[in-house]
Amino acid sequence: MINLHSGIMKITNWVLVFAYVWFTCHFTSHLMAQTCCSGGVPLGGSLGPGTADGKTMQVLLTYDYNRLDDLVNETEILNDRHRTRTTQSALLEINYGISNRISVAGVIPYIRQTRSVETFQGNTNFTDVNGLGDMLLLLKYRILNPNKHPTTSWVVGAGPKFPTGQTDHTSEQGFTLAADMQPGSGSWDAILWSYFQKDNIAWPNLGLSSVVTYRHSGTNNTYNETQRFQFGNEIQYNLGVMYNIFLGWPVNLFVYGRYRYQSQDYLDGSVFPQTGGQWIYTLPGMSMPFLTNGSVRISAAIPLYRKLNGTQLTTGYQIKAAVSYTFPLIKEEITVNENITL
Repeated sequence: MINLHSGIMKITNWVLVFAYVWFTCHFTSHLMAQTCCSGGVPLGGSLGPGTADGKTMQVLLTYDYNRLDDLVNETEILNDRHRTRTTQSALLEINYGISNRISVAGVIPYIRQTRSVETFQGNTNFTDVNGLGDMLLLLKYRILNPNKHPTTSWVVGAGPKFPTGQTDHTSEQGFTLAADMQPGSGSWDAILWSYFQKDNIAWPNLGLSSVVTYRHSGTNNTYNETQRFQFGNEIQYNLGVMYNIFLGWPVNLFVYGRYRYQSQDYLDGSVFPQTGGQWIYTLPGMSMPFLTNGSVRISAAIPLYRKLNGTQLTTGYQIKAAVSYTFPLIKEEITVNENITL
């Protein structure tokens, strides 16, 4: 009876994984067939969850591919496939646990952005920009004591984003590229971040997770040498569920909903047109452990709703892959009882 029950559970888990992967791939490919920009570097949305334990260092390497090929006028997708943009980001995040409740995290991004525009003559204008992006430093604090609340985690963080990325890339004609095509913002920004997770809700394998990120943007006072440019403030709110199954190895399936709001940009104190708006995405994905302290995570972002200011080129789909590994910095001490006779 035990073997029969175990076999049924294993078959059920495989069916769940197959249905989940099929739904994700089918839904993503359907949206990819759809048919001034809301681009930007996905720094806030790529922050890793949680924090490092005391006296450990967690290294997280993330690859983020964002394809912008939906031309949207407010809420309507226009039948225009003549322009495409991509943002590819490689982000190195290092978390160091000062104690079990306090840690510090640094993020170093490398950005590559491309833009392709088909002209009326049938030619294609292609722009390729790459370089170091804006670095980020966060101080994180666990609100709840992990020893007293082992199934619930609530961490908050705050810190600056430094203007380390280049902002003066030019086109082949010698003109400074648009601000959202540059690897950096040229401004000091303030980042607020919160992460909450509750395990074992309803039944043991189900969990609830939430991530909130807020960016208060500063001003680039040397944009195009003499102008002042300010990106709009941005908030991202993610809420989702996770389900752990065992297929000979543990697998964590998750689905998030993401709401993103960005206010309009400003140039020399005036509103910059065709910027800002609201987005709603679904983010399906899965993660798996490897070795002792490592994990790999893949996910996709699929747009469900956009309400934009004017006409903008925005995300058609986004894919993200991440690998993390935790290094203990203090070896466990072995206590020997001196009264034992060998």
